[in-house]
Amino acid sequence: MAKQSKPSIVFVHGIWADGSSFAKLIPALQAEGHEVIAAQYGLDKLASDVTSVKSALARVGSEHHLAVALHRD
Repeated sequence: MAKQSKPSIVFVHGIWADGSSFAKLIPALQAEGHEVIAAQYGLDKLASDVTSVKSALARVGSEHHLAVALHRD
């Protein structure tokens, strides 16, 4: 039986934060074998923010399990 990979995790920050909000969580999750990305966007325009989040999601690849964590301020 093939070993199942751990889910990739993409953190998406809220309006009063940025990607650095997850700086303490990311190394711990990476040490457990997860691929972890904190989406970084400027909250200037919705279209550019959506593009940034989609880019982060695309970087983890479509063949992986994916968990998305939304940070609520």
